[in-house]
Amino acid sequence: MTDDHLIFGRQEPGETGDVDVDELRAALASAPDTPVPPVASPPRRDDPETERTDSRRRHRVWLIIAVVVLVVIVAGLAAGFVRWRSTAGQVADYQGTGDTEVIVRVQGGDGPADIAQTLADAGVVASAEAFQAQAAKDADVQALRPGYYRVKQNSSAQAAADALVAAQNHVGHVRLIPGRQLADVTATSTDPNQPPTVVPGYVSDITAAACVPMNAQSSCFTADDLWQVVQTADPAKLGVVEWAADSVRAAPDPRKRLEGMILPGDFDIPPGSTPEQALQAVVSASAALWNGTDIVTDAAAHGLTPYQAAIVASLVERESITADMPKVSRVTYNRLAKPMNLEFDSTVNYVLDRASIATTAEDRANPSPYNTYAKPGLPPTPISSPGPAAVAAALDPADGTWLYFVKVNQDGQSCFSDTAEQHNVCVEQARANGVFG
Repeated sequence: MTDDHLIFGRQEPGETGDVDVDELRAALASAPDTPVPPVASPPRRDDPETERTDSRRRHRVWLIIAVVVLVVIVAGLAAGFVRWRSTAGQVADYQGTGDTEVIVRVQGGDGPADIAQTLADAGVVASAEAFQAQAAKDADVQALRPGYYRVKQNSSAQAAADALVAAQNHVGHVRLIPGRQLADVTATSTDPNQPPTVVPGYVSDITAAACVPMNAQSSCFTADDLWQVVQTADPAKLGVVEWAADSVRAAPDPRKRLEGMILPGDFDIPPGSTPEQALQAVVSASAALWNGTDIVTDAAAHGLTPYQAAIVASLVERESITADMPKVSRVTYNRLAKPMNLEFDSTVNYVLDRASIATTAEDRANPSPYNTYAKPGLPPTPISSPGPAAVAAALDPADGTWLYFVKVNQDGQSCFSDTAEQHNVCVEQARANGVFG
């Protein structure tokens, strides 16, 4: 029987199938010594050694990342240091004179540092430091007055300083002169060769100050617009001093009701104001000036209301120079006490919007309530804006018994008299000096 399942395969015909043991040993001895590689078993996840290996691998990865980040940070710091070294000592500053016009406000008490910050916040200068450095070299900037200033954004510190100190850029500012009135007046000279001139009143002055063109454009109100507010606005809303509000409302002529409520001085009107806002800025500031006086208590000592004392002050302002104001005030009180008509030419000329020393018989026949030749007592409102000296004189008149006075020379000095006869002598002296015809 044939068996195919022998160790070395099938028997070939003629072979017995017997194995020579010696040949087999020799063959095995001559074979190369090549070990069979072991088959690796997959690692077990719960093996502690395996977990330690993974942990070390992750640690190495994070370490590499940290090193890379540190290198980037160090490189950035190095670059920043180089840039700092290259710009050390430099302060941001624009070049040129700027472009868009804007308004900045310098407040009372502001120093160069405050102004510098205001300019930087408004985009006028590149940095407050640049302007402070410039201001330290400019005495005019250091002496800058409070108010509103027109400057340009994106200006160099030098250009901004130059703009601030230029007179035309101090905008919204108005200086009101003592003795002026709300309306324009025609001033006549004693010299017949000199033509009359128009003296602007406070309404014209305020209108002009409030008009501030910006970037080649302007939207300004007119004097007529402001006059409308003068005649119709509620005195309390305008900020009229409290003790005068009722008298202002009771004035017989709406155009004259605010007369004397605006005091002379320097005022700042916010550019772009409406007529109401512009008038309020000046009237309310004047109320603060009135409240800074002793007019309430001192007027009572003379038997007057504060408003009546303001009227006396306005008469003193228009009738005399500063040196004579206490005496003119005394004449006023002496005449009121008589009683005796004041007969002041200034009150007659007031309703005529005329600035003149003398009056004619026709002028004195005017039935106006301001005609103190015809009407006893004080006029219904002040006739001018009294300055501090006139207010002081009205509240503290000189001692004396005078009842008359007249200007006797071109310097405005007056001659004071107790009697009509003495007064006539002074009048002749005035005519001789060419004060009036």
